[in-house]
Amino acid sequence: MTRLPFVLLVAVTSATASELPVTNATQLATALKRARPGDSVVMADGTWKDTDIVFAAKGAASSPITLRAQTPGKVVLTGRSRLRIAGDYLVVDGLWFKDGCVKSGSVIEFRGSSKTSATHCRLTNCAITDCNPPDRKTDYKWCSLYGQSNRVDHCYFAGKTHVGTTLVVWVGDQPNSHRIDYNHFGLRPPLGANGGETVRVGTSEVSMNISRTTVEENLFEHCNGEIEIISNKSCENVYRRNTFRECTGAMTLRHGNRCEVFDNLFLGNGKKNTGGVRVIGEDHRVIGNRFYDLTGKDIRAALCLMNGIVNSPLHGYFQVKRAFIASNTFARCAQNIVVGYPGENATLPPVDCVITNNFMVSTPGEIGPQPVVGPSWRTVTGR
Repeated sequence: MTRLPFVLLVAVTSATASELPVTNATQLATALKRARPGDSVVMADGTWKDTDIVFAAKGAASSPITLRAQTPGKVVLTGRSRLRIAGDYLVVDGLWFKDGCVKSGSVIEFRGSSKTSATHCRLTNCAITDCNPPDRKTDYKWCSLYGQSNRVDHCYFAGKTHVGTTLVVWVGDQPNSHRIDYNHFGLRPPLGANGGETVRVGTSEVSMNISRTTVEENLFEHCNGEIEIISNKSCENVYRRNTFRECTGAMTLRHGNRCEVFDNLFLGNGKKNTGGVRVIGEDHRVIGNRFYDLTGKDIRAALCLMNGIVNSPLHGYFQVKRAFIASNTFARCAQNIVVGYPGENATLPPVDCVITNNFMVSTPGEIGPQPVVGPSWRTVTGR
């Protein structure tokens, strides 16, 4: 008797959820307007060309509204197709954007306009591949996160050849608390110019703002767009348990303070210019990372603490202060730790930093120094 109300509640809740199958853009737009919490709008397998999707709706925490492929990977959006997610508790699942391009903005945006962003929304099990314009100098992003508490997970991004970061977190006045996890960031060939990052969190203009974005459990493979694989440009972000395989650049704490880089794996496999972590700014923590067979030197060293600029502007180089570098492993790297790399007009060395309990080893005849195990190294050079 005591279980009956619960059973009845489940039956009623399940009965209210609907599947809305669609086969063309007109049906899709109508279904997205009709959808209610718990509903799923299901796109038919096939090629959808020049389909501009605006997914603006309000789901609920216990019953989100879902836009999904009939079969994951078999709904292929081409041409000028794009997706805008604007609302609360929305899920997009199984779509593949392939061989298309957009004029500006992003292929996928977590907003409908400058005033309608997304909150608690999720992009999962999707892909963007080879969505490049004819002119590689055309700047647009593939995925842009706005709003708060959104998630991009289990997605695949590969083949970006033009200007513009692959995935960007746009930081505002309030912490956004986004999560980017379990994605595969594949080949990004050298761009030959600035603007080829794979992930960027923030911009120099807002770099003192708090983002609190978490980037974890991702695979970065052959992400060679530019020196910065990940470009951190905001505060209090966490980068943990990611794998960087044969990427010719570094995970760069370019602007902002109080970020954490934990338990990441950097595999260079001897490939030219493979790097590790570059540190700029205050109160960063780099702990428990593993750096293997990296060939990069100076700003591409396994770990590089930059010098700062006197009275640095937001787009410059702030002095490294109070960095905590601990329990990292360096094996067969060309340069393990570089402290105080000068850079242009950068004369302020790192201060009040702790480098402790790191393990450094190489096999005789291979790149890197002879085995070194040091309990602690503290730099105190004045304020």
